[in-house]
Amino acid sequence: MQAEKTNLKNLSWKEQDELMRSLGEPAFRAKQIRDWLYVKNCCDISEMTNLSKSFREKLALTHCASGLETVQKRTSKDGSIKYLFGLADGLSVETVYIPEDKRKTVCVSTQVGCKFSCEFCATGKQGFSRSLTAGEILNQVIEVRRDPSAAEVTNVVFMGMGEPLDNLEAVAEAARILNAEDGFNIGGRKITISTVGLPKQITKLASMELNANLAISLHAANNETRTSLMPVNKKFPVEEIMKACAEYPLKHGRKITMEVILFDGVNDSQHDAKQLIRAIHKVQAKVNIIRFNPISESGFKPSGSERVNAFKETLENAGIDCTIRMSKGGDIEAACGQLKSSMNM
Repeated sequence: MQAEKTNLKNLSWKEQDELMRSLGEPAFRAKQIRDWLYVKNCCDISEMTNLSKSFREKLALTHCASGLETVQKRTSKDGSIKYLFGLADGLSVETVYIPEDKRKTVCVSTQVGCKFSCEFCATGKQGFSRSLTAGEILNQVIEVRRDPSAAEVTNVVFMGMGEPLDNLEAVAEAARILNAEDGFNIGGRKITISTVGLPKQITKLASMELNANLAISLHAANNETRTSLMPVNKKFPVEEIMKACAEYPLKHGRKITMEVILFDGVNDSQHDAKQLIRAIHKVQAKVNIIRFNPISESGFKPSGSERVNAFKETLENAGIDCTIRMSKGGDIEAACGQLKSSMNM
């Protein structure tokens, strides 16, 4: 039985360098291969034409550069595109391309399903299968870039299916390659890693010194309310998350984003806004208010515009930088919280 080939995209750059040495190739070969993988979006070793044919054949005996299979694709009336990508083991994940003026964002998944079962999220309702490799995360961006109907990618957000900090090593490796000049060359301000709030992992992420933004999926500053929305809050209450955030080192001019989905009558009152102000006062933070995108598995309703605007005004009056995220892709279930491992066409 033939051994399964190793995908070059699943190797760290150090491992790629070591592979070239083990094959008796000069060091610059690894850089040539990285150019094919991350700049030219290559998914086939035979296409790496500045490598000798004999070397390509030798490399292809044990390695591959395979991409993902596009199982289904849906396009929103606002231009957003949702992809269902098939993985090598038969599982699948969803990825979203979001065009906005000069910004062209890919929202990548980091796991098949999710362990954390947030009440408002379709992904959490499907359970958890496994984490993705760094290569599978990067391949989502590569496949979008290979799609003629999508423009050049400028931003990447780790906000799709799964909890990024529950798959920290692979996410960190993917973020490094996305940011690297010899990789995707995407600026650190244009890469955002979002988390439900795992304090120890936030601290570990800080020690990695990645050039990326951090976002906290907070949604409520009151522990009772947040626990009703996000069961993970029982183990990691708001105070512990804010402590980790207050100690998180930030590059000059950057802030941690607190993501707040407002639900009608649940977390959208003036009292809720004032609790949020108190909770984040020690953190260099800004708030991103998100309109709830209904899912069939949830009974929540989105807050009305009046309450959303009043919530925002209260935060701004307290000196907090606050924006309302324009939701895109809702008509194809591609908006925040709507992703899962299958599509309804």
